[in-house]
Amino acid sequence: MTPEYAILIGAALATTGWLYAARRARTLAKKQHTINVILQTNFNARFLDARAKIAPHLKAGTCPPDIMNGADEDLRANFRDILNHYEFVSAGLRNGDFDEKLVKDSERGTYISLYTCCEAYIWHLRDGRKRMTIYEHLEWVHRRWHKKPPNKFTRAIERVRGRPFYGKLDAERD
Repeated sequence: MTPEYAILIGAALATTGWLYAARRARTLAKKQHTINVILQTNFNARFLDARAKIAPHLKAGTCPPDIMNGADEDLRANFRDILNHYEFVSAGLRNGDFDEKLVKDSERGTYISLYTCCEAYIWHLRDGRKRMTIYEHLEWVHRRWHKKPPNKFTRAIERVRGRPFYGKLDAERD
């Protein structure tokens, strides 16, 4: 082997090692950030209070009609706080800022039941404000996790990209 090839192979291996280490560091940072957000939420008194107040409605699977007509402002504020938090996390998932597997494993049921319970309320808000983007990321997560999961090929491409595909909602919006 000539010295030029040895140098070229050495440089290629060094670059590959550096790329692997950088990707691994990004993955670990994303997981740590996800854990921090989940843990901070579980120690937030306002969030825990709001979640406790809406829990009976989530278990029943129905959104109380009072929040649509504004009769119970306190309950509506609690639903809005919870929906806003999960919309924030959903946007992070959709943009690849949070680790989807970690959030899905820990909170899938909450996302599914929250969106199912509040779907009529979400559409009420969208119609009232004439903005179809209200809670769009939460809807995307619900559709992604509620139905058949992405196939192996799609997941492999998403792993290479470092974030999920946007999916059908973007095509429907256009």
